[in-house]
Amino acid sequence: MSPDARGGKSLSLMSGGERTFIDACLTRAVALYLAQNTGRRFDTLFSDEADGPLDPEHKRMFMAMKREVLQLGGYRQEFFITQTPHLATMADAIIDLDAMQVDALRDVALVAEEARM
Repeated sequence: MSPDARGGKSLSLMSGGERTFIDACLTRAVALYLAQNTGRRFDTLFSDEADGPLDPEHKRMFMAMKREVLQLGGYRQEFFITQTPHLATMADAIIDLDAMQVDALRDVALVAEEARM
């Protein structure tokens, strides 16, 4: 059966956004596998501007996927860098490096306490 018959698409034919989404999903799938099968615990995930090539609808889906992975893997938090204001407003807290301050969308003291744990 050809890849097209299975509904697949060659990586070379995918847009940058599609490749980014697949990469993020695969990376998180490995993280979930390790969290569930190795006995090692990691509390925090990190990502750097992975949402750049995504269109607005896929950026929202991307954030929903990230939240689901946090829940499934038992992670406490994910630090991510974005240039997309809409995604930043979906975060629990924002660290504004330009202003060198934390703009709490939830209690700053709680964020600081969690970071110490």
